[in-house]
Amino acid sequence: MKNSAVEKFNVTDLTENQRQQLTKIEGFVQRQLQQSESSIAVIEGAAGTGKSVILTKLFEKLQTGAKNPTSPYYGLKNKFTVNHPELLKVYQELSTTIPSLKKGDYIRPTSLINQAHKNNQRYDVIVVDEGHLLLSKPEPYIRFTQDNQLSELIKLAKVVIVVFDFQQVMQSKMFWNRSLLEKCLAPYPHQTFNLTMQYRMQAPASVQAWIKSLAAGHLSALPKNLGDYDLRIFSRAADMYELIKEKNESFGLSRMLATTGFIKRTANEHNVYLDDFDLPWDEYDVQTTPWAEQPESIYEVGSIYTIQGFDLNYAGVILGPPFRYDEANDQLYIDTDKVTHREIYKKTPHITDEKSMQQMKQSVMFHVLNVLLTRGTRGLYLTAADDDLRQRLERL
Repeated sequence: MKNSAVEKFNVTDLTENQRQQLTKIEGFVQRQLQQSESSIAVIEGAAGTGKSVILTKLFEKLQTGAKNPTSPYYGLKNKFTVNHPELLKVYQELSTTIPSLKKGDYIRPTSLINQAHKNNQRYDVIVVDEGHLLLSKPEPYIRFTQDNQLSELIKLAKVVIVVFDFQQVMQSKMFWNRSLLEKCLAPYPHQTFNLTMQYRMQAPASVQAWIKSLAAGHLSALPKNLGDYDLRIFSRAADMYELIKEKNESFGLSRMLATTGFIKRTANEHNVYLDDFDLPWDEYDVQTTPWAEQPESIYEVGSIYTIQGFDLNYAGVILGPPFRYDEANDQLYIDTDKVTHREIYKKTPHITDEKSMQQMKQSVMFHVLNVLLTRGTRGLYLTAADDDLRQRLERL
């Protein structure tokens, strides 16, 4: 049962597979610390494969070893960075539960880069969670003026360990694909570690495959065997919300989630509204407690900006107006004109032709869908704003 993100990251015992992966990554780190040039370890894995858990254990070992004269990490200067404000809150809270960690160990990439330049600081190891959220273009208004954050972080450390999942690229200013990543890595020694075990969703393989297929736009009948996983499709968002509230009361960490696409009805209001359902869409939360763990967030609707990287027990997901039904091909498609959060579609130097831009606009929204569909460890509930799509989902 999921109770908090801190508990998720700070697990007492790793699985045998996780221990093996951590040992391999540590071996790479220890070898490369003896070299003079920078090097990079890339950890790849889909949502729910335990990337953040391994990073947490690795960083704890680094920081504990930094104070132990018998450790290969003795005396090292290390930092942990993540370009996601909600996850940063979790890591900073985690630091209060582990003696070897400090709140100041965790920092956003832009701040880390600018502070290092200002103080002429270089690190031994920089650990990067959610590397697919690193900026891949200059953003002067947040004081990042270089070409991309990964390249800058590599220049600041002897070893960089970075997590990448190309299926979680969400915005054009954070656009990454394999060729761009390889271009950044090419000048340096590097090694990729692949995580494949699914730890989040307590669902049969057939259910996981169905969700993965839906996240790619494909519609198929629900699996006959759902195991203990609660997968349901609703005709009314209001009914789905009532069940989410019941699950939250019984099990905790059950929330409503939605994609972009609901038009603001007033300048100061951005709600998700459908049938009798009408609640605020939370894009960013300034409180120190992560959005998913605040009791009052049961009265709000989460977005990728408040839920990415987090586990829920039960997730109620509303597919917004951009998700439409293509009857001729019996599949989902994205009406990009209905995307209301236009920030995700800004120009990027990595896409210069219109055809590629249109493909990016489609793929980004399917990535959003994939993130939202894979939050629930015990159950997923679905509905859609588009009438045709909702009716087709019901027939599944």
